[in-house]
Amino acid sequence: MSSNKVISIDAMGGDEGLCVAVEGLSIALDKNDNFSAILFGDEPEIKSELKKYSNINKKVEIVHCGKVVPMDAKPIDAIRRIGKESSMWGCIKSVGDGNASVALSAGNTGALMGLSTIILRTIDGIERPAISSLWPNINGNSVVLDLGANVKVSSSQLVQFGILGYAYALSILEKSNPSIGLLNIGHEEMKGTENIQKASEGMKRLFKENYIGYVEGDGISLGKSDVVVTDGFTGNIALKTAEGTAKLVGQFMSDIFKKSLMGRLGYLIGRSSFMELKNKMDPRELNGGVFLGLNGLVVKSHGGTDSIGFSKAIEFSLRLSESNMFDTIKKFVNKNEKI
Repeated sequence: MSSNKVISIDAMGGDEGLCVAVEGLSIALDKNDNFSAILFGDEPEIKSELKKYSNINKKVEIVHCGKVVPMDAKPIDAIRRIGKESSMWGCIKSVGDGNASVALSAGNTGALMGLSTIILRTIDGIERPAISSLWPNINGNSVVLDLGANVKVSSSQLVQFGILGYAYALSILEKSNPSIGLLNIGHEEMKGTENIQKASEGMKRLFKENYIGYVEGDGISLGKSDVVVTDGFTGNIALKTAEGTAKLVGQFMSDIFKKSLMGRLGYLIGRSSFMELKNKMDPRELNGGVFLGLNGLVVKSHGGTDSIGFSKAIEFSLRLSESNMFDTIKKFVNKNEKI
């Protein structure tokens, strides 16, 4: 393939599977044709779907995979029972083999993390990979991790997550001097568990003035720091709470506008502003969680996304593949080991 970047796609993953992946690829290619894709999945089905889109055929390679990892499969089943014949395995393996720059799947998160860790392994000095994503705030976006990969972590692993998030902020947010905070139940130094307090001490030594200390839950959306570090249990609850709150606010606004004539008139008057707000709250715009800490790039799209959301995940994956994030991670890992 002559394109600059190659992205491997688990074409069968996600709630809607193949149709969303292929249409999303078509949308992404309309915006930027300077990449190509390898689609992993059922070859006859993929070829049939590709016939609907004239801009894809010259930009895609198909690798047939006879099995699919179900959305409700346990990670251990994806590894042992379904194994190497799945589209998810093939998608990740292509990155490990150097055939693609980044892997993208909308499939089962636990299975994707399990397979990615086995196939790609973690970077030296990073004990566990973490799921990270961009989180909208009043100043733009923050990097938040871990969002669900690790329920229980040590203080040293939290510091390692800080390294991953810091490198991500430098590469994707393009912050020259990102601030970093640790999620806690209060901003006072005596607050939190012993584990969090030890992690805070480690971050002070490593990040020095870039470490701002503890960040409370509301501080994420208020943009208190460019990077927010937490364990996967807390991070996932925070994420799902924020998503639910956004949906609730959207529903409240919709109900108010429909409730009366004045509400409908108010919507018409402020329509452009309301559309801008809707676009900022659209989860498709930030569709793509990154598995950080691995010897290769893996991006997780929302399982229930549509083709527009999947195209955004492709665009994000390509942007991520052009960064120098790995060099930054290794630099801070070496620095951390010398402290």
